[in-house]
Parts: sequence; structure tokens; C-alpha cells
Amino acid sequence: MIRRMLAAVIGGLLVAACASRGTTTGSAAPPGAVSSAGGLVSPASPLAPAVSSPAPAASSPVDVGSETPPPLPTPVFGSEGTLPPMPPGGRSLDASDPDSVWAAQNVIDVFAQEVGAVAQNSADYCDVAVDGFHDGLTVWWHGIPTAATAGVLVRARHAGITVAVLPAAFERAPLNAAIAVLVDRMQQLGMSELSLSNDCSGLKVGLIVLTPAGEAAIKAVVGPGIPVKFEEMAAPSPA
Repeated sequence: MIRRMLAAVIGGLLVAACASRGTTTGSAAPPGAVSSAGGLVSPASPLAPAVSSPAPAASSPVDVGSETPPPLPTPVFGSEGTLPPMPPGGRSLDASDPDSVWAAQNVIDVFAQEVGAVAQNSADYCDVAVDGFHDGLTVWWHGIPTAATAGVLVRARHAGITVAVLPAAFERAPLNAAIAVLVDRMQQLGMSELSLSNDCSGLKVGLIVLTPAGEAAIKAVVGPGIPVKFEEMAAPSPA
């Protein structure tokens, strides 16, 4: 009798232990974040199932100081989604609003990804930016965009997106060459940041201390053909 009682108690404890295994306490994780081509970060609205994309044949341009990045995949045609209607008072930042900035941006982002994918090997392509507040998509290009890029922009317009193609003063190649000359001398020249301008109009340089002598030294290295925009910017804190 005692053995039967002990067996029943032990069996009940094993069932309770099995039922509790794999459970944790704590609050649920917040929704993920979505980054845009224009640099905005937002609470993510529900994402559509991942769609596989065909691999492009060629690799994308090489950034200074980096290995050759993998080619940008082209989103599958029709995966862009539908742009939400613009509310009378404009879009809000409330992620729960189905017509919010983030909902619109998620749609425009896919078209921006398509532009980057089809234009990544063109020497004349500069950059693309997304404006979720105004349903905007801006492309900077040196000369006339390729037919493949123009096709993406036509579909974006048909989807209700305001598309702008703006001229880029330079191709990326001479700007990247100028950065390559400067990148190994950043500390020597007192530089805290070095990048291309968004519109490929020149270089953006951050100086720890902004002085005429410091600006002149950098311009002498770059040469007279490349415009440089200077900004006083403290050195990044060590990690």
C-alpha cells in the first residue's frame, strides 16, 4: 500500500515537472524595428512571408576598406505590397495606425531595394532615399538612368509613390578614389568622419577641430576637382 502511494506521488511530481519544462517568465519582447534607405527606424508592422529572389549575375561595387560585398538581391516582382492611402491630415508616427509613416515606408522600401539591385553595377548610379512622410522615392543619378532602373520607377509611380530623379554631379568612382587617398591619413589630418555626400556632389569630412589650415591640408590631398564639405565633429568614443 505504501509503495503504491509513493509511486503515485512520484508520478505526479514527474508530470508537473514535464508540464513546466520549456517555459520562462518575463514580459514579451517588443516588436522588431525596420530600417529605411532614408535612415529612419520604426516599430515594424507585420511582415509578409519572406520571398526568395533570383541571384544577380554580377557583384556590387566595392566600398573603400571593405571586402567585395555580396550582390544585392532583387525583390520578386509584386512583392512591394500596396501603399496605404494618405490620411487627410497626413501620415502619423503611430505604428498601430494602418496609414502611418511606417506602413507607407515599408512599401516604398521595397522599390528602393529594387533600384539598388538593378543599378548596383552602373557607374552612374549614386544613391536612393525614402521619404515615408510624403510617399517619396528619390534617386540620384549621373546622367540618364538605365532602362531597368526606369522600369522600377515607372511601377513605383503607378503604385502612387512620388518619384524624383535628381542629377548627381559626379560618378561614384572619382569620389571613392578621393576617399581611398584620405582614409589612411584620417588621424594625421585630424579627421573624425569621411563619407560620400548623399547626392554624390562631393565628400563629407568631419574634423575634430575645424580650422582653415586643416581644411586646406585636406583639399590639397584631394585635389581641386572634388568639392569637400567640412563639419566640426568630435572623434568617436572608443567602444
